[in-house]
Amino acid sequence: MRRFLTIIDRMNEWIGSWIRLLVYAFIGLICFEVLLRYGFNNPTIQLPVIVTMTAGAMYALSFGNIMRQDGHVRIDVFSRLLSVRGKAIFEVVLGALFLFPVIGALTASAAGWVWYAWSIDERDMQTFWYARIGPIRTVVFIGLLLFLLQGLAAFVRNLNILFGRKETP
Repeated sequence: MRRFLTIIDRMNEWIGSWIRLLVYAFIGLICFEVLLRYGFNNPTIQLPVIVTMTAGAMYALSFGNIMRQDGHVRIDVFSRLLSVRGKAIFEVVLGALFLFPVIGALTASAAGWVWYAWSIDERDMQTFWYARIGPIRTVVFIGLLLFLLQGLAAFVRNLNILFGRKETP
């Protein structure tokens, strides 16, 4: 089990390090689009779609790494007053009530949308470029799946605290 949790952590950490690089590409794309639009009065139809998809990819793929770093919004007003064991109980209960049902449902729904997008070769109809939607739907699904797995890792670690087992890395 410890090895499985370590693999989840490393996978999310590795993806998080790549997302940092994607931020630079994102900033470059936005600057290039602004230069073309306002500097040369020659906007493109592709770059706004690419920028939107890049932002969506960065957002979705960062979920798991943020969870690994314990950076998601918490109810600190209550949890900061609790002991380590109390926080573990709090996290287990809220994970079972909210995290797994919500993120599980979103992941299942995203899987259906991925299948749908690739099966009909879904296209973006907002521009005349008609970009494929399958790749970004796949990335969002992967991001949600990694988030769910990282939530599972945190859940198992909190259960280990509750049952007095040696804490896993």
